[in-house]
Amino acid sequence: MTDAHVHIGWFVDRYHSPDDVTVMLRNAGVDTIAVSSTSTCAEEYDLVIHEMSWLQEEWADNCYPFLWVTPKMIETNAIDKMLDSGVNWQGIKMHWQSHPQFFYDESLVDRVIKDSRLSHLPVLLHTGLFPECHAAVFDRLIRMNPDRQFILAHGRPNDESLALLSKYHNTFVDTAFMEVSDIASYVKSGLDKRILFGSDCPITEHFGHKDTTEYLKSRIDWLQIHFSNDISDDVLTNNFKRLYLTKAVGESQSYIESAESLERT
Repeated sequence: MTDAHVHIGWFVDRYHSPDDVTVMLRNAGVDTIAVSSTSTCAEEYDLVIHEMSWLQEEWADNCYPFLWVTPKMIETNAIDKMLDSGVNWQGIKMHWQSHPQFFYDESLVDRVIKDSRLSHLPVLLHTGLFPECHAAVFDRLIRMNPDRQFILAHGRPNDESLALLSKYHNTFVDTAFMEVSDIASYVKSGLDKRILFGSDCPITEHFGHKDTTEYLKSRIDWLQIHFSNDISDDVLTNNFKRLYLTKAVGESQSYIESAESLERT
């Protein structure tokens, strides 16, 4: 079972350590994670490298570290430090609500997207209700990069996110903080193979859900109750595999080909 939206690190005034978060996730039955560090927002690069190195050692191939890129990281060339750190980065994250400079300065985004060292990695984009990060804001970015895989974290607003997934086959959505009715809208639109289970844990503790393990269990149960076994299995496990099957080393593979490959494994 995969959680495609996990965090470790500093958030506001609390530190969520990699070992604590690992225990919470495993106690809920999660065996694979895509994870980024909120310590990045404090530009604590050495700490982020330490956190991700620990997770890689503990989770091995079941850990997919996402490099949370900030404008300062780019402007100071600290991104070179992160890419030379020994962390096996498996994705990129950008959060235009926390870093609205990305919205106002397209050249910063281009420097990330066009960096040859990152060109094979999927891009996780925070979507929300602020004008800088509405899902529709990312239409051009997705359209101009058809060989990249994009994940719309949270899928907000739902109608805009749904429209992008319907329009672009290289786009996925994760379920972090998403209502069951919104998830159902993707299923009804035939997009169930591009929904990724994501929790945003343990940031959920800052929004009223004090027990991360129990919250995760309830979200997993919730999916399994509301959707068929095939759909819940896809959302909880198989679709994350599809995300990475759509990208071979140095070359793109069609979504249909990746789905067929998964069926053979």
